[in-house]
Amino acid sequence: MAGPPRAWTWILLLAVALGASFPFFARLMNANERPRVLQAMALVDRGTWAIDEEAARIDPGIDVARAPGGGLYPNKPPGATVPAVIAYAAASVVMEEPTLRATTWGARVLGAWLPTVLLIVYAWRRFAGEIGAAATRAAIVVLVLATPLTAYAHVLFGHSLAALCVFVGVTEVADALATGAARALRQAFVGGTIAATAVVVEYGVVFVALPLGVYALLRARVVGWKPVAAALLGCAPPLVALALYHDAAFGSPWSTGYHHSVKDEFAAIHAKGLLGLEWPQLGDVIEDLVSPWGGLLVWAPIAVIVAVAGIARVRERRAIAVLHLSVFLVMLAITLGLRQEGGWRVGPRYLVAALPSLIPMAAIVLPELAKRPIAWACTWAVVLCSAITNALAANLFPHLLPVGNPLADLLVPLVIAGHEPWSVLDLGTGTVPGTLLVPLVLSVALPAWALTKLDAGPRARTIMLSGVLGAAVLFAIAMQLPGSPTAEDDLDAVERIWEPK
Repeated sequence: MAGPPRAWTWILLLAVALGASFPFFARLMNANERPRVLQAMALVDRGTWAIDEEAARIDPGIDVARAPGGGLYPNKPPGATVPAVIAYAAASVVMEEPTLRATTWGARVLGAWLPTVLLIVYAWRRFAGEIGAAATRAAIVVLVLATPLTAYAHVLFGHSLAALCVFVGVTEVADALATGAARALRQAFVGGTIAATAVVVEYGVVFVALPLGVYALLRARVVGWKPVAAALLGCAPPLVALALYHDAAFGSPWSTGYHHSVKDEFAAIHAKGLLGLEWPQLGDVIEDLVSPWGGLLVWAPIAVIVAVAGIARVRERRAIAVLHLSVFLVMLAITLGLRQEGGWRVGPRYLVAALPSLIPMAAIVLPELAKRPIAWACTWAVVLCSAITNALAANLFPHLLPVGNPLADLLVPLVIAGHEPWSVLDLGTGTVPGTLLVPLVLSVALPAWALTKLDAGPRARTIMLSGVLGAAVLFAIAMQLPGSPTAEDDLDAVERIWEPK
């Protein structure tokens, strides 16, 4: 493994920060992941993808589709159902009748937490030796804990699994196209398969093919067309499997669950443009960039800093970092054009699959920022502030309403009231106080520690203290953003369903 022998220590602590808590509420209808859990039950118990019998017992919510033949299915692609199948099958072995909570926990571990941890390990092994151990570690820790990646490592929304497939697939294809080695064809095929699997998890990531395709065309002039052809062949199996699922469930390889959504609004949106993709409108731009519940500048400002710094002098950057930056920028443009307002979210969730693509560029630009005192102090401030806010959302209530100011309306009041989620640290008993403190402290301490390793100058301590003070100021400003007119009622509703009591 690249890097110093102590590498596994911080990775282990990062895994604990991402997985110690389990915010679950049986009376809350999480319409995004619940249909996937029900589909897993249907597959294990009855050998079918349709969830009609399960939906008769457990309300699946609005994220479902009614097929032309009458069957009920999740309106999402089936990729994220696979880890839920494994979780439910395992729970069925050890429990006579698996509970919804146990099944959901297992599905989240396998479909959200584990993909995030695997992504961390892969990024570390791939880039620590090439770019530098301290820089790569800082990039990974900051982009995982100071962005919504940490929230989606706690829920089975599919974004974490898609992020793993995008990051690994793009990197493997790029590496294959960068070499003329004999193993390049095999590597390109595997990379193409992994990248295409992301589409089976999340439809929107299909647009990653744009920057990857341009890169492949440019490299083909140097290494030839065989690796490109191998990558394209690798894409075929997952996409064919997805087409077969569409045909079996909805009567056509080109017909998705969104086209048959039980909610007319969803069906109408996806009937326009390309699966709801149109030119960005002002409301979408505001929601995805600056809104308190879904804005990139609010929930992941470090991503903006890295992207802007990466674009500056882009010709001097490593090709692999520029490729991944292009993936992020394309997905940002796609996110702004999606006509999908609202929905429970932490930050711009359709962009989450591309956030890890900033890791290579972050590993390059963070040491550069560390040489500029003012820029470095600002980086400290935004990282620590967003690490706190993302940790609160991830470990307390990763189902924020698209209205008001969730930090002041919901998250801070929940902390003040002493509410804590289910936690693996108390072995599921819900009786050990203070379990929330562990992931919160780790979520702030790990980025701070990683950043200190990039600056050993005489003013390092002054810059760090300035960054801490700046984070406090930013947090105070965020608390003053306009709240929801129904904030008290929303908080009361959440407290009534809170688990564990």
